[in-house]
Amino acid sequence: MKTNKVQLILLLAAILQSVTIYIANAQIIKTPRGILVKAGNQSVGLSVAKDAAFCLSLNDSIAPSTIKSIFIDGTNTATTQFTVISARPSYGIKTSYGKLMINTKTGVWSLYDATGRILIRDGAFSSTGKAIQITHTAAGLLYGSGNNASKKLEKNQSGSSASNGVADIPYFWNSRGYSAFAVSSNDDIPATWNRAVDKATLTWQFSGRAANLYLWPAKTMYDAARGYVKLTGKPKLPPRWAFGYLQSKWGWDDSTYVADVATKFRTHKLPVDAFIFDFEWYTTLPDYAVKKEGKEGFSDFTFNAKVFPSPAKQIANLKSEGFKFIGIRKPRLGNAARLDTARKNGWLISPKTDNRDLNFSSPALRKWYEERNRPLIKAGVDAWWDDEGESYYTCYYWWNKAQYDLLASARPNYRHFTLNRAFSPGDQRLGYSTWSGDIPSTWPSLVNVPMDLLNFSLAGMYYGSCDIGGFQGTPTKEMLVRWFQAGVFLPIMRAHSNIGTTPRFPYLWDTDGEAAMRKALNLRYQLLPYIYSLGHEAYNTGSPIMRPLVMEFQADTTVANMTDEWLVGKGLLAAPVLNAGGKRNVYLPGDTWYDYYTGDVIKGPKTISVDKALDEIPVYVRAGAILPIGPVIQYSEQTSDTPLEIHIYPGKNGSFKMVEDDGVSYNYTRSDTRITDYYWSDKIKTLTWNVTGHYAGKNVYKTIKVVLGKDQKVTSIGKKGRLAFK
Repeated sequence: MKTNKVQLILLLAAILQSVTIYIANAQIIKTPRGILVKAGNQSVGLSVAKDAAFCLSLNDSIAPSTIKSIFIDGTNTATTQFTVISARPSYGIKTSYGKLMINTKTGVWSLYDATGRILIRDGAFSSTGKAIQITHTAAGLLYGSGNNASKKLEKNQSGSSASNGVADIPYFWNSRGYSAFAVSSNDDIPATWNRAVDKATLTWQFSGRAANLYLWPAKTMYDAARGYVKLTGKPKLPPRWAFGYLQSKWGWDDSTYVADVATKFRTHKLPVDAFIFDFEWYTTLPDYAVKKEGKEGFSDFTFNAKVFPSPAKQIANLKSEGFKFIGIRKPRLGNAARLDTARKNGWLISPKTDNRDLNFSSPALRKWYEERNRPLIKAGVDAWWDDEGESYYTCYYWWNKAQYDLLASARPNYRHFTLNRAFSPGDQRLGYSTWSGDIPSTWPSLVNVPMDLLNFSLAGMYYGSCDIGGFQGTPTKEMLVRWFQAGVFLPIMRAHSNIGTTPRFPYLWDTDGEAAMRKALNLRYQLLPYIYSLGHEAYNTGSPIMRPLVMEFQADTTVANMTDEWLVGKGLLAAPVLNAGGKRNVYLPGDTWYDYYTGDVIKGPKTISVDKALDEIPVYVRAGAILPIGPVIQYSEQTSDTPLEIHIYPGKNGSFKMVEDDGVSYNYTRSDTRITDYYWSDKIKTLTWNVTGHYAGKNVYKTIKVVLGKDQKVTSIGKKGRLAFK
């Protein structure tokens, strides 16, 4: 009898977890994360997602909100407390950040922020059984969906597709104060959105019979980014060496050539952290002419003996001199026997066509692929360059998943890093970079680079890159120098060139060209403590490293679509010359700015005209900024006894959180870091700092030189400190 009572109590408790309330003709089912309601013939879910957003769910056949998507971060198990609102015929859920409501008679849904301000007034939905449409008002400026539908920052649509150097994602932030992100029933056919010409109504299109629309109040782009990474995942840091300069080219002739280039970079004092190898590292000929049956004896997973006759030894020698190894990978096979194996196992995307591309979403294929690449990791390969993987929307995710899992088993706790030609939501969870594709060597192409990469930043791709100098063709010396100078301020700095063109090795471009590029590279390495710390900020808050000015100056209409200058963090404004002749106009928003090189003070908002010599870059620093500036080094892991310089830009209070760690492991995700919080009090002209964290590797700075204008003071860091200036 006692057992039966216990069972009855447990049964009643389970029933109470899904209480059904009948009010008039409306039915509400309370679920662990929200409610289900009936609106017309449609079941609609209103729920909380993680600790970040609301989710409006529609599904014809199964319970709403059950869509499984790789876009959503499954490791974030945080939840949000909510209360159910019953004000018939309207019902909804309320959290600390707002509420989501639906009228069960009309089907109209609405979104509110925490203050009760309405963000979306008259949302609607419809279903044909084969597709779902969700509409809502959308006045305001829209940002964040990528660079495919438009390279402008402001958007009116998203195609949610990926191709050579471009990607759109089903996401936007609205300047009216909210963000939206959509998931369809098939990740490879993502949702799209389009705003009407009058900009009054926005329509989401979902193929299939299920749709999840995630919504969250977001006053600023920072709020939008914070919610986005809570949903789709934190951007893991690449290894610290990936923040240095990466030298790529197609056509490394042989082993002697590789060794000679390495020697020249070091003897010419040209900082670089990695060499990136194209086809030639693993095959004597590209596979473009290989037919669908493959080629007997084609090398897919071995080193080309002409370039790497003793790969493990050669790679070890390169590493001893500070050069990492990055090798290109293609998403297909060329070897006839391996292709036959793949076809028999159903591992190809289109086994009956000429396409030889692998379907990386197959777990069995990923495991097989991992084992083929394991000897390459064991030989010393540090990272991969994944090219031409746009055959389906999630290809790069699954391809990276195979490489990520391989690295985790072959070299445990070593950070995964790849260069990829497109991206989809959630890829940032893997330590992932996207470059802007196979671009031509032209001035307009250089102008497009910050357009693409700023759009990447707003779309959740935090490590944008490009082919410095362009891939197709040979730039002029002036163009290449200006491209290097712009590259200093990109999240990942990487040069590349097509076979048969002049490599982008600075020492090949005359004495003045080499000197200007060396100066740019030196600046990049001096900024590493700052940029790397911004990588940690991105991981912890979702704030991108490379930011459009509108992110900081949201009310300034002049910068709403500005892409020829940008911010690195909040305090450093890069306005590199992107045209021939050295002249350009620079717009400085409403604040006090300092010329990085001269210290001259400029009050904004103001447009200034500059005329820069070949080795000069227009760079400005915002009042209140604190910049940690490191010594000039030849590669990122090179240690130096030179003090870290802390540059103060007065005019208002400021702060900066500098983060140090081992640079290669995931220990930072477990708080194995050293954090130095710097604070500047402008009123009393005093810098204070406080050091926390357990990391104490040999690479941490022990001494700082604090620079305020022409005043300098040197002191040890210790655990805390204070320096006052007159």
